[in-house]
Amino acid sequence: MARKDQKGVVFYLVIGLLLSLGLVIYGYIFESRNKQDDNFLTAKNVQVFVQPDDSKSPILEEIENAKSSIILQVYTMSDSEIIQSLIDARKRGINVRVMLEENPFSGYSANREVKDELSRNNIDTKWSNRVYEFTHSKFFVIDNKKGIIMTMNLSQSSFTKNREFGVITEDPIIVTELSKIFQADWERKPYKPGTSPLVVSPENSRVKLLQLINSAKQEIILYAQEMEDKEIRDALIKARNNSVKVYIIFADPESIEGNQDAFDTLKSHNIETRILLSPYVHAKAIVVDKKVGYIGSINFSENSLDKNREVGILISDEKALSLVRSVFFEDFEIAYLGFKPNFVILANAIP
Repeated sequence: MARKDQKGVVFYLVIGLLLSLGLVIYGYIFESRNKQDDNFLTAKNVQVFVQPDDSKSPILEEIENAKSSIILQVYTMSDSEIIQSLIDARKRGINVRVMLEENPFSGYSANREVKDELSRNNIDTKWSNRVYEFTHSKFFVIDNKKGIIMTMNLSQSSFTKNREFGVITEDPIIVTELSKIFQADWERKPYKPGTSPLVVSPENSRVKLLQLINSAKQEIILYAQEMEDKEIRDALIKARNNSVKVYIIFADPESIEGNQDAFDTLKSHNIETRILLSPYVHAKAIVVDKKVGYIGSINFSENSLDKNREVGILISDEKALSLVRSVFFEDFEIAYLGFKPNFVILANAIP
C-alpha cells in the first residue's frame, strides 16, 4: 500500500511539474509575441531631406551621380529641371526607366506631355499598372544600390510650396525590394512583399501603420494630408485614451474634403490638432515615442491604404527622427487651431 501511495505522490508531482513547465513556456511565448509586436523592422541608417527647405538638390545630385541605371515610379512629374536631369542621364548612357500614373486625380494632363518628352529622348516609359486605383507611390532606385522614398511628386510646388519629406537609403534589402515593386508593376504582375522596412499599399500598409500607432506608449506626432480612414482615426483616439500624447498637423480642409470632420472628431477626443496653411501639408509622416517613424506616399484614407499602389518606409535613425520631429513642432507653432485667424497663433507648450 505504501508503494502505491508513493507512486501516486510521484505521479502527481510529475503532472504538477509538467503543468508548471507548460505555464512557463506559454508565458515565455506570450511575452515574446507581445514584445515582438512592439519591434519593427526599420531602416536604421538613412538620410532624410525636407521640402521646401532642401529644394531639388538631394534628388538632382543622386540623378547626376548615377553610373548605370535609374528607375522611377511617381504619381505626377512636371518639374523641368528634374525632367532635363533624367534626359541628361540617358544621354550619358544611363539606363533610365520611368513609370507614371496615366489618370491622376482631376485629370492632370502634364504626365502625358512628360511621357512623350521622355520617350522622344530614348527613355523607356510606361503608364502604371491599371489594377490599382492610382499608382500614387514616389520612389527612385539608383544603380541598384540606393533608394529614395518620398512623400512628394516631382512638381515645382513640391520643392517650393509644400511640406514634404524624402528618405535616402543604401540598405540592400530595401533597394532590392523597391526594385521588385517596380518590376512587378512594370510587367503587370502581382507583387508579394518580402521582409523589409517598406510599407506598401495595398499589400501591408494598413497592418503596419496600425501596428505602429498601436505601439505608442508616450507620444505620436503625425502629418496628415488626408485623414478620412475610420480605423486609423479610432487607433489615434484609443492611443489618446491610453494617455498617449497625440499631435496632428492637417492640410487645409478647404483643399482636402473630409479633413474638417477628421479635425473636429479628433479634437473632441483631446487630441492636439492644428491646421497648417503654409507650407502646404502634402507630407504623410508619423513619429512614435521618438523611436520609430514612417515616411511615404500613403495617406490615411481607405483608397490609399487598400486600393492604390503606395510605398513608404519605417525608420529608426535617431538623427532622422529628430529632424522630422523638430520640423513638425516648428510647423505646429505656426499652425492654427481650427479657424482661420488674422494673425498667427502660437502653441502654448511644445515638448
